[in-house]
Amino acid sequence: MANEQVTKAAGGVVWRKRTPSGRVEPRVDLLLIHRPSYDDWSFPKGKIDAGESLQAAAVREIAEETGARVRLGHPLGELNFRVSGGLKSVTYWTARAVGEAEPFAPNKEVDEVRWVGVREARKLLTYDHDRELLESFVDLLDRKAHRTRTLVVQRHGKAAARSEAVEDLERPLTTVGASQAKALTPVLAAYGVGRVISSPALRCAQTVEPYAHSISTFIEIDDRISEGTTFGQVQRSMAAMLDRKRPVVLCTHRPTLPWIFEAIGTESYDLAPGEGIVVHHRKGTVFAVETLA
Repeated sequence: MANEQVTKAAGGVVWRKRTPSGRVEPRVDLLLIHRPSYDDWSFPKGKIDAGESLQAAAVREIAEETGARVRLGHPLGELNFRVSGGLKSVTYWTARAVGEAEPFAPNKEVDEVRWVGVREARKLLTYDHDRELLESFVDLLDRKAHRTRTLVVQRHGKAAARSEAVEDLERPLTTVGASQAKALTPVLAAYGVGRVISSPALRCAQTVEPYAHSISTFIEIDDRISEGTTFGQVQRSMAAMLDRKRPVVLCTHRPTLPWIFEAIGTESYDLAPGEGIVVHHRKGTVFAVETLA
C-alpha cells in the first residue's frame, strides 16, 4: 500500500581472516548473532537514528550488538521483508573487522555472538533472506571483491559566491557548506577513511577538515585535482590514490570531476555541492560505486 510504514535499518556481513587450521575452507570467518526474543540467528543490523546515515547506523549497530569494530566495504544492497506493523528495509555492506573488539556482554536483544565459516553460516542462519545475503557475500569472496579498496570522491560543500573582492582559492564554505562538512564526518568514518586529500582551494579543504580533525590527521594538498588542472595531472593523481591500501577521500571541484571519473574508469556523476560517491576497487577493476548518504 502507498501509505505503508517502512522501517529503515542497516547492517553488515562482518568478516575476518580465518587463522590457518588445515580446513578445506580456510578463507574467512563470519560474525552471526542470536536474538533470544526471536530465537533466531542472523547478521547484525538495526534501525537508524533520526538524522543518521545508513553507513553510520550500520557501523554503530554492529558495535552495539557484537562489540566488533568494523569498516564498511563493498555494498550488498537492500533486503526488504515484512514485519509486524509494515515493511522493513535493511541496507547491508561487507564489513571487515578492524582493531580490538569490545568484550561482548549478553543482553536481552543479543545473547550470543559466534564466528563461523561459510558452511556453518548456511546451516545456522534462520531466514532465507539472510542466506541470500550470504550467497551475495560468497560471490564477492570468490572474486576477492570482499577485499576491495575504497576511494571517496567528494565535491566541496556549498561555497560563497564568486566575487572580485575575494580570490577564488580563498572562497570559504557558507553556513550550509559547513553543515555539509560536519555531516560528512561519520560517513567517512564508517568506511575507515585514513587519508584525506584536497584541492588547494579553501572550500575543498574546509569540506574535509572536520573529518581530518576527528582522526587527528593532516590534509594532503594535491594541485593535480584543482580546478585549473589538466587531464594528464588528474591521471597521475588518480593512479597514486588507487594504489593506496588505506581508504582515501579526495575533495575537488565540479569541472574536474569528469576527468577524475574517466581516470578511475567509472561513468561520470554530476555531483551537487557536498555530494560524493564511494568507489570500491581492486587491482585496476572497479567492482561497485555508491553514493554517499
